Amino acid sequence: MDNGINDKIVFQELNKIFSYQSSIERNDKIIKRGFVCSQIKKEKVLFVGINPSFPSGSKIESFQYNIDKAVYEYPHHYSKFPDLIKETDFSESWSYIDLFQFRETDQKKVGNFIKSDPQFLVSQLRLTHKIICEINPELIIVCNSGASDFFGINKWENKKGWQNVWFGYDFEFNENFGIDIIKSKNENSILDSEDNFLIGKPILFTSTLTYMAKFDKRRLNWQIKMIAKNRELNKHCAM
Repeated sequence: MDNGINDKIVFQELNKIFSYQSSIERNDKIIKRGFVCSQIKKEKVLFVGINPSFPSGSKIESFQYNIDKAVYEYPHHYSKFPDLIKETDFSESWSYIDLFQFRETDQKKVGNFIKSDPQFLVSQLRLTHKIICEINPELIIVCNSGASDFFGINKWENKKGWQNVWFGYDFEFNENFGIDIIKSKNENSILDSEDNFLIGKPILFTSTLTYMAKFDKRRLNWQIKMIAKNRELNKHCAM
């Protein structure tokens, strides 16, 4: 897919998004740290996290980084991804993106933005969705339980209407492969009504790989092998 987006455009868009000023001091402090975003890398498997960290001693700056270099420079986090798809038909063909680009180690603070500055999050999510569509992976692996919410997998409806919608995707569970397939999109999605590019894509929702037991990783690797052997999965499973 060519939706006219590249690393230069992404950087420009993020500069605009991060010009936002929050009336909440703790949120504005995080925004002023700058943003971090992975460079666009088109591969078969896309791992999705929630946001980059801000370790002690980090500089206040904004930048994009090369995913392949990150594996060697930050192996504690990035080496988990190629390891997970070893000996599968997807081996060596992976990419990574965070849903949000603000820098904060405590992921619970995402909730502060949801409460007070939801539009700041929505702007990042819309840009991230464009990047995901540009990468056009065969398989999406959301490897953070908090990130799963923003795909719409945990939305619900009450007397006030639909809640926790965000991307607002509706899913169908494929029992043969134990995977969720995007089948449609909720009318309350933050995405444009005509933006249906990910319909039919398979998504694996998992917890953070860093803290996952080796037995769980082994089962996940087996599952990915099965999915990789059935490459037409995302073309017909949502029908």
